[in-house]
Amino acid sequence: MIQVEVPHDPKYHFTTDMTNQAINWMRFQKTLTPNKPFFIYFATGATHAPHQVPKEWIEKYKGKFGGWDKLREETLARQKALGLVPADTQLAPKPSAIKDWVKLSPDEQKLFAHEMEVFAGFGEQTDYEIGRLIDAIAETGQLDNTLIFYEIGDNGASAEGTMNGLFNEMTYFNAPLETVPEIMKHYDDLGGPFSYNRYAAGWAVAGDTPFKWTKQVASSYGGTQNPLIVQWPKHITDKGGVRPQFHHVIDIAPTVLEAANLPEPKSVNGTPQTPIQGVSMCYTFNDAKAKSTHTTQYFEIFGNRGIYHDG
Repeated sequence: MIQVEVPHDPKYHFTTDMTNQAINWMRFQKTLTPNKPFFIYFATGATHAPHQVPKEWIEKYKGKFGGWDKLREETLARQKALGLVPADTQLAPKPSAIKDWVKLSPDEQKLFAHEMEVFAGFGEQTDYEIGRLIDAIAETGQLDNTLIFYEIGDNGASAEGTMNGLFNEMTYFNAPLETVPEIMKHYDDLGGPFSYNRYAAGWAVAGDTPFKWTKQVASSYGGTQNPLIVQWPKHITDKGGVRPQFHHVIDIAPTVLEAANLPEPKSVNGTPQTPIQGVSMCYTFNDAKAKSTHTTQYFEIFGNRGIYHDG
């Protein structure tokens, strides 16, 4: 691990900097040892709170969001078209605490829509920066033989933004609730360096479509499920294919080990290792109908529990 000096630049953004650092490190490795594999764990701060992104990314989404109820319907329709969910999938009931969009006041609609514009801009900027890293790998001529896992999120979308969203997330941890008039005073600062913002909980419910609940509800797929994109052109021929098998984030390490033909480490620097609990996903790469080998999984967050078993 190295410490990176941060420049005194008002346009500085961490996601861009970490991408530059990753690209430079990768090129350095391939220059020194061109025949040696490399491993990058690239974990951005996005789109976890705070949602902070340059204004030009936010402005791309101005007026794009007509409410969380509409977004849930649009998202489910896309999921069906892509084959991600069965064609007869129905939206889960919306939690009763989340108001219907049409019943919100004009200021609420204006503020909440802007919160989502900030979030969406943050998400697209992250995709763009990850794309730069992938393009840099392609320039080495190694992309076809590079196994990439693109895990979108670390849990279900987060509802800690409360019903109104937050200008400063610390208010959530210290009990006072921010009102819409209070946040509206900082409308133009949302997404900028003087904010520590989150969106309203209604957007988290929409982000977990078609499920009902959100992060911290471990008994619901809305709280635990995230998209995973796997790319390895030299070995995965089903470009754009969808896999229905159940798997968990703990399965990524065993998959990397199998793909690289490496044994599970029993000891690291003299420290005995606890056996890995996950299983490899390699069997799914070219067999969409293979039976899932991960049959049981326990979930827990802050005492909230859930368990998956055989579907």
